[in-house]
Amino acid sequence: MSTTPTVPSLTPSQLNSADPAQWKQLVKQALMDTRCATPAFLAEDMDYTAQTVTVQVAIQERVRTPNGAQWWDIPPIVHVPIVVPRGGGYSVTLPLKKGDEGLLVFCDTCFDNWWVNGQNNSPPAYTSPTAQAVSGSQTQFEVRRHYVHDCGFIPGMWSQPNVLQNYSTTSMQVRADDGQTIIDVSENGVTLQADGTTTVVQLTGSGVSVTAPVMTVANGGTAQVLVTDAFYQYFVTKVLPFLEGLGFTGGPPPTNSETTILKGQ
Repeated sequence: MSTTPTVPSLTPSQLNSADPAQWKQLVKQALMDTRCATPAFLAEDMDYTAQTVTVQVAIQERVRTPNGAQWWDIPPIVHVPIVVPRGGGYSVTLPLKKGDEGLLVFCDTCFDNWWVNGQNNSPPAYTSPTAQAVSGSQTQFEVRRHYVHDCGFIPGMWSQPNVLQNYSTTSMQVRADDGQTIIDVSENGVTLQADGTTTVVQLTGSGVSVTAPVMTVANGGTAQVLVTDAFYQYFVTKVLPFLEGLGFTGGPPPTNSETTILKGQ
Protein backbone atom coordinates (compact mmCIF):
# COMPACT_ATOMS: atom_id res chain seq x y z
CA MET A 1 0.00 0.00 0.00
CA SER A 2 1.52 3.28 -1.11
CA THR A 3 1.59 6.36 1.07
CA THR A 4 1.71 10.01 0.11
CA PRO A 5 5.07 11.52 1.04
CA THR A 6 4.98 14.24 3.61
CA VAL A 7 5.75 17.67 2.15
CA PRO A 8 7.51 20.01 4.56
CA SER A 9 5.53 23.11 5.41
CA LEU A 10 7.51 26.07 4.00
CA THR A 11 6.50 29.69 4.13
CA PRO A 12 6.36 31.73 0.89
CA SER A 13 9.47 33.65 1.93
CA GLN A 14 11.34 30.36 2.43
CA LEU A 15 10.18 29.00 -0.91
CA ASN A 16 11.27 32.18 -2.73
CA SER A 17 14.34 32.99 -0.67
CA ALA A 18 16.59 32.85 -3.73
CA ASP A 19 14.67 35.53 -5.62
CA PRO A 20 15.03 38.34 -3.06
CA ALA A 21 18.75 37.62 -2.73
CA GLN A 22 19.22 37.86 -6.50
CA TRP A 23 17.23 41.08 -6.74
CA LYS A 24 19.15 42.61 -3.87
CA GLN A 25 22.41 41.77 -5.60
CA LEU A 26 21.21 43.32 -8.88
CA VAL A 27 20.07 46.50 -7.12
CA LYS A 28 23.32 46.69 -5.18
CA GLN A 29 25.37 46.37 -8.35
CA ALA A 30 23.28 49.01 -10.13
CA LEU A 31 23.83 51.42 -7.24
CA MET A 32 27.56 50.68 -7.27
CA ASP A 33 27.70 51.73 -10.92
CA THR A 34 25.66 54.93 -10.40
CA ARG A 35 27.67 58.05 -9.65
CA CYS A 36 26.03 61.17 -8.22
CA ALA A 37 28.54 63.36 -6.37
CA THR A 38 31.77 62.97 -4.40
CA PRO A 39 34.49 65.11 -2.78
CA ALA A 40 37.46 65.76 -5.05
CA PHE A 41 40.51 67.98 -5.44
CA LEU A 42 42.50 69.44 -8.31
CA ALA A 43 45.34 67.21 -9.50
CA GLU A 44 46.79 70.14 -11.52
CA ASP A 45 46.40 73.89 -11.77
CA MET A 46 43.35 75.11 -13.68
CA ASP A 47 43.53 75.47 -17.46
CA TYR A 48 42.55 79.16 -17.65
CA THR A 49 42.14 79.10 -21.44
CA ALA A 50 39.66 76.20 -21.61
CA GLN A 51 38.50 76.92 -18.03
CA THR A 52 38.59 73.25 -17.12
CA VAL A 53 40.40 71.26 -14.45
CA THR A 54 41.93 67.83 -13.92
CA VAL A 55 40.24 66.34 -10.87
CA GLN A 56 41.18 63.53 -8.52
CA VAL A 57 38.33 61.85 -6.64
CA ALA A 58 39.23 62.10 -2.95
CA ILE A 59 37.66 58.79 -1.88
CA GLN A 60 39.24 55.46 -2.81
CA GLU A 61 37.09 52.52 -3.93
CA ARG A 62 37.25 48.85 -2.98
CA VAL A 63 38.19 46.87 -6.11
CA ARG A 64 38.31 43.11 -6.69
CA THR A 65 41.70 42.04 -8.08
CA PRO A 66 43.44 38.68 -8.68
CA ASN A 67 45.23 39.33 -5.39
CA GLY A 68 42.01 39.99 -3.51
CA ALA A 69 40.06 43.12 -2.71
CA GLN A 70 42.18 46.29 -2.60
CA TRP A 71 41.65 50.03 -2.13
CA TRP A 72 42.37 51.87 -5.39
CA ASP A 73 42.37 55.49 -6.49
CA ILE A 74 40.02 56.35 -9.33
CA PRO A 75 42.20 57.63 -12.21
CA PRO A 76 42.24 61.45 -12.56
CA ILE A 77 39.37 62.88 -14.64
CA VAL A 78 40.52 65.41 -17.24
CA HIS A 79 38.81 68.35 -18.97
CA VAL A 80 36.23 68.81 -16.22
CA PRO A 81 34.21 72.06 -16.52
CA ILE A 82 34.19 74.27 -13.44
CA VAL A 83 30.99 75.50 -11.81
CA VAL A 84 31.12 79.08 -10.46
CA PRO A 85 28.34 81.67 -10.04
CA ARG A 86 27.58 83.19 -13.44
CA GLY A 87 24.53 84.79 -15.01
CA GLY A 88 23.00 87.99 -16.32
CA GLY A 89 26.28 89.05 -17.88
CA TYR A 90 28.28 88.76 -14.63
CA SER A 91 30.63 86.14 -13.20
CA VAL A 92 32.50 85.33 -10.00
CA THR A 93 35.90 83.89 -10.90
CA LEU A 94 38.39 82.01 -8.73
CA PRO A 95 42.12 81.42 -9.34
CA LEU A 96 41.90 77.64 -8.83
CA LYS A 97 45.18 75.89 -8.01
CA LYS A 98 46.43 72.34 -7.57
CA GLY A 99 45.11 70.85 -4.34
CA ASP A 100 41.96 72.99 -4.12
CA GLU A 101 39.05 70.97 -2.77
CA GLY A 102 35.47 70.86 -4.00
CA LEU A 103 32.49 68.74 -4.97
CA LEU A 104 32.42 66.67 -8.17
CA VAL A 105 28.86 66.34 -9.53
CA PHE A 106 28.02 63.67 -12.14
CA CYS A 107 25.30 64.54 -14.65
CA ASP A 108 22.43 62.25 -15.67
CA THR A 109 23.27 62.26 -19.38
CA CYS A 110 26.13 62.70 -21.82
CA PHE A 111 26.79 66.43 -22.30
CA ASP A 112 29.64 66.27 -24.84
CA ASN A 113 27.68 67.92 -27.68
CA TRP A 114 26.40 70.68 -25.41
CA TRP A 115 29.84 71.34 -23.91
CA VAL A 116 31.51 71.65 -27.33
CA ASN A 117 28.77 73.48 -29.24
CA GLY A 118 26.61 75.17 -26.61
CA GLN A 119 22.92 75.67 -27.19
CA ASN A 120 21.25 75.26 -30.57
CA ASN A 121 17.75 75.09 -32.00
CA SER A 122 17.56 71.39 -32.82
CA PRO A 123 14.25 69.69 -31.88
CA PRO A 124 14.03 66.59 -29.68
CA ALA A 125 15.16 63.35 -31.29
CA TYR A 126 11.75 61.73 -30.63
CA THR A 127 8.19 62.56 -31.63
CA SER A 128 4.97 62.12 -29.72
CA PRO A 129 1.56 63.82 -29.63
CA THR A 130 2.77 66.06 -26.80
CA ALA A 131 6.40 66.56 -27.87
CA GLN A 132 7.50 70.10 -28.64
CA ALA A 133 10.74 71.50 -30.02
CA VAL A 134 12.75 73.01 -27.20
CA SER A 135 14.86 75.96 -28.31
CA GLY A 136 18.47 75.48 -27.24
CA SER A 137 18.29 71.76 -26.47
CA GLN A 138 21.11 69.44 -27.56
CA THR A 139 21.12 65.78 -28.58
CA GLN A 140 23.40 63.31 -26.83
CA PHE A 141 26.63 62.22 -28.49
CA GLU A 142 26.26 58.86 -26.72
CA VAL A 143 23.38 57.49 -24.67
CA ARG A 144 24.71 56.90 -21.16
CA ARG A 145 23.77 57.63 -17.55
CA HIS A 146 25.91 58.91 -14.67
CA TYR A 147 29.14 58.38 -16.61
CA VAL A 148 32.34 59.20 -14.76
CA HIS A 149 33.42 61.83 -17.33
CA ASP A 150 30.06 63.65 -17.44
CA CYS A 151 30.85 65.78 -14.42
CA GLY A 152 31.43 69.32 -13.24
CA PHE A 153 33.64 70.58 -10.41
CA ILE A 154 32.16 72.94 -7.81
CA PRO A 155 35.05 74.48 -5.85
CA GLY A 156 34.56 75.17 -2.18
CA MET A 157 33.57 71.98 -0.35
CA TRP A 158 36.51 71.43 2.01
CA SER A 159 37.82 69.03 4.62
CA GLN A 160 38.44 69.83 8.29
CA PRO A 161 42.21 70.47 7.92
CA ASN A 162 41.30 73.35 5.58
CA VAL A 163 38.59 75.11 7.61
CA LEU A 164 38.62 78.93 7.43
CA GLN A 165 39.91 80.82 10.43
CA ASN A 166 37.73 83.62 11.87
CA TYR A 167 34.67 82.64 9.84
CA SER A 168 32.24 85.55 10.14
CA THR A 169 28.99 84.73 11.93
CA THR A 170 27.37 88.15 11.41
CA SER A 171 28.14 89.18 7.82
CA MET A 172 28.77 88.04 4.26
CA GLN A 173 32.40 88.19 3.21
CA VAL A 174 34.47 87.97 0.06
CA ARG A 175 37.86 87.20 1.50
CA ALA A 176 41.27 85.70 1.11
CA ASP A 177 41.62 82.43 3.01
CA ASP A 178 44.37 83.93 5.17
CA GLY A 179 42.04 86.73 6.27
CA GLN A 180 44.40 89.51 5.15
CA THR A 181 42.00 90.97 2.56
CA ILE A 182 38.25 91.08 3.22
CA ILE A 183 35.18 92.72 1.72
CA ASP A 184 32.60 92.56 4.51
CA VAL A 185 28.88 93.20 3.99
CA SER A 186 26.70 93.46 7.11
CA GLU A 187 23.71 95.36 8.48
CA ASN A 188 26.11 98.12 9.56
CA GLY A 189 27.50 98.72 6.06
CA VAL A 190 30.32 97.61 3.80
CA THR A 191 33.94 97.42 4.91
CA LEU A 192 37.05 96.89 2.79
CA GLN A 193 39.97 95.59 4.82
CA ALA A 194 43.61 95.12 3.83
CA ASP A 195 46.75 93.87 5.57
CA GLY A 196 44.69 91.95 8.10
CA THR A 197 43.95 94.93 10.38
CA THR A 198 43.65 98.11 8.29
CA THR A 199 40.12 99.15 7.32
CA VAL A 200 40.68 100.96 4.03
CA VAL A 201 37.10 101.99 3.23
CA GLN A 202 33.93 101.85 5.30
CA LEU A 203 30.49 102.63 3.85
CA THR A 204 27.63 103.17 6.27
CA GLY A 205 24.30 104.96 6.29
CA SER A 206 26.00 108.11 7.58
CA GLY A 207 28.65 108.32 4.86
CA VAL A 208 31.99 107.02 3.63
CA SER A 209 35.11 106.77 5.76
CA VAL A 210 38.55 106.38 4.18
CA THR A 211 41.40 105.67 6.59
CA ALA A 212 44.12 104.98 4.02
CA PRO A 213 46.03 107.77 2.20
CA VAL A 214 44.04 109.35 -0.61
CA MET A 215 46.55 108.54 -3.32
CA THR A 216 50.00 106.96 -3.56
CA VAL A 217 52.61 106.78 -6.26
CA ALA A 218 55.52 104.40 -6.77
CA ASN A 219 58.78 106.37 -6.72
CA GLY A 220 61.89 104.29 -7.05
CA GLY A 221 60.03 101.19 -5.86
CA THR A 222 58.67 102.89 -2.72
CA ALA A 223 55.03 104.00 -2.44
CA GLN A 224 54.86 107.64 -1.30
CA VAL A 225 51.82 109.67 -0.31
CA LEU A 226 50.92 112.63 -2.52
CA VAL A 227 50.11 115.08 0.29
CA THR A 228 52.73 117.76 1.07
CA ASP A 229 52.93 120.00 4.11
CA ALA A 230 52.21 123.01 1.93
CA PHE A 231 49.13 121.38 0.41
CA TYR A 232 47.92 120.35 3.86
CA GLN A 233 48.19 123.91 5.20
CA TYR A 234 46.46 125.33 2.13
CA PHE A 235 43.64 122.79 2.43
CA VAL A 236 43.11 123.48 6.16
CA THR A 237 43.14 127.27 5.85
CA LYS A 238 41.49 127.81 2.46
CA VAL A 239 39.59 124.77 1.19
CA LEU A 240 38.28 123.13 4.36
CA PRO A 241 36.40 126.21 5.71
CA PHE A 242 34.62 126.51 2.37
CA LEU A 243 33.64 122.83 2.36
CA GLU A 244 32.49 122.98 5.97
CA GLY A 245 30.24 125.88 5.01
CA LEU A 246 28.58 123.51 2.54
CA GLY A 247 28.06 120.85 5.20
CA PHE A 248 31.23 118.77 4.70
CA THR A 249 32.32 117.03 7.91
CA GLY A 250 35.06 114.73 6.67
CA GLY A 251 37.99 116.65 8.12
CA PRO A 252 41.41 117.35 6.57
CA PRO A 253 43.50 114.81 4.67
CA PRO A 254 46.07 112.75 6.59
CA THR A 255 49.38 114.47 7.34
CA ASN A 256 52.39 113.00 5.57
CA SER A 257 55.84 114.16 4.54
CA GLU A 258 56.08 115.76 1.11
CA THR A 259 57.12 113.74 -1.90
CA THR A 260 59.79 114.56 -4.43
CA ILE A 261 57.10 114.68 -7.09
CA LEU A 262 55.34 117.67 -5.52
CA LYS A 263 58.40 119.56 -4.31
CA GLY A 264 58.96 121.25 -7.63
CA GLN A 265 55.32 122.20 -8.20
